[in-house]
Amino acid sequence: LVGRARTHPGCVVAACGRRLRPPQGAMSKYGILSRTDGHSKWFLQRTLTEHDRTMDHPWMQMIYKQCFTIKQYAAWLARNHAIFQAMEAKFSSDTVPQVMDAKLLRTASLETDIAQLLGAGWREEAVEMVRASPATQLYLAHLEEDSSKPFGLLAHHFLQYNAVLSGGAYLGKMVAEKLCLVRGAPGVAFYAFPDVEGGMESARVQRYLRDFDKVELNEEERNSMLEAMQRVYADTEALMQECFDINPVEGIKYSSAQEGGTSEPPPPCPEQLELSLGELHGFTGADNGRILFSLGGVLLDVTAGREMYGPGCGYSLLAGRDVTRCLATMSLDSSELDDLKWEPDNAEEEKALAQWTEKLKAKYPVAGTLDKTKPTPAFDSEGLRQRTSASASSSSAPAPAAADKDGQKCPISGKEGVCPISMMGINVSKPKAKAKAASDKPEAKTGFMAGKSLISAVQDAKGSDSSDDWWLWKLCPLHWDDQTTKAFSIVAILSWLSGIFIGWNLHKQLGR
Repeated sequence: LVGRARTHPGCVVAACGRRLRPPQGAMSKYGILSRTDGHSKWFLQRTLTEHDRTMDHPWMQMIYKQCFTIKQYAAWLARNHAIFQAMEAKFSSDTVPQVMDAKLLRTASLETDIAQLLGAGWREEAVEMVRASPATQLYLAHLEEDSSKPFGLLAHHFLQYNAVLSGGAYLGKMVAEKLCLVRGAPGVAFYAFPDVEGGMESARVQRYLRDFDKVELNEEERNSMLEAMQRVYADTEALMQECFDINPVEGIKYSSAQEGGTSEPPPPCPEQLELSLGELHGFTGADNGRILFSLGGVLLDVTAGREMYGPGCGYSLLAGRDVTRCLATMSLDSSELDDLKWEPDNAEEEKALAQWTEKLKAKYPVAGTLDKTKPTPAFDSEGLRQRTSASASSSSAPAPAAADKDGQKCPISGKEGVCPISMMGINVSKPKAKAKAASDKPEAKTGFMAGKSLISAVQDAKGSDSSDDWWLWKLCPLHWDDQTTKAFSIVAILSWLSGIFIGWNLHKQLGR
């Protein structure tokens, strides 16, 4: 298969929607796989072993290490050209209507690449390479057989295009570096799609899988497609072996290539953290900071993968979150993040979770554990931390200096916020209250202006040691009490009516 469709979490997962819990009294340990689960998830889980085997095939390892020859790589492209050309000749809006997209087609891009590598006589040379390839002939025979079955072509479409979209992003990078080319240039055009920006391939994969999940399949059709997919993987391994045998050189595993050539798992971070879910949300890589996520209660430091998990990158959705359910269920649905109560529903989910745990721990260091007992801060609909109510704080503790400002409430709109005048840089700090003797009456009720009107407050303030611009505090509507607001409203209405009366009389006089 061209590339590694599931090497990164974001390469495999789809927005499959919410899952119905299995009914009580289910016969098996895991319950019954709900039919609401997308077909994409069903196929991805059942081909994960075959995928991993092709991903670490010696030919792929040569590409990871960039030790392949031009002849080998041209042979690989020629084989893929024959397959995609035959496959795309059979595609139409009738055969695969749900996923058909002309921008995904690869035949023209492959021809561009082969011409760049082999020169003007590329077509004859490519045909000869394919004629001498038993593995290519076998794949084409299986493709012809599958095309006569319902949804047989869809099995090839599903695996081939998702492989190039996801795994091809990394393969394209390795080949481009080897050949000193830029992304999408002739020679590496196979891995670049016109409507997909670099680093955003996962979003296109998710869109494909959502469209794929709309296909209506019964159990017999799904099993038939699964058999076809397993044949595709077997035929692809044979294609890879042929290319490897042209000039066999030991390569390097993908995980080792990402970690600078070492096959040993990284040691744990020196400082082991214990974070709540709310605290974990802060480790998203913002401002070039650290990136963590939780998998099965274990914190992994994925900062080394900033190009994938950093802000604005393809899989930034996973940064600072618990990703257990997403990876086990092959889903990037945001509603499935941070589900600390989730447990596997079936054997496939349990197997997928174990494989992802093993794979990611071999690549990224353990940074600590997720404490599921710590309370998570509440967030509003916009993701902002909600304020703690005044009643929740200790009555003996002094209020913070910003409390007056944050607690201001407009008597007209009812909104809380900062004084508009103070936002313009004018000092409108609230006047200091005069010290009272023990014999004085208790203070009036609290509130804006302590329940006093603007007029009475000004009178009380005469002779006080308030600041020079304290009067601005009184003029700001945000600080008015109900009495002042009513008085101002009445004055405004009377002014408006008198303006109409005066204007009408003036109009009559001018008309004479």
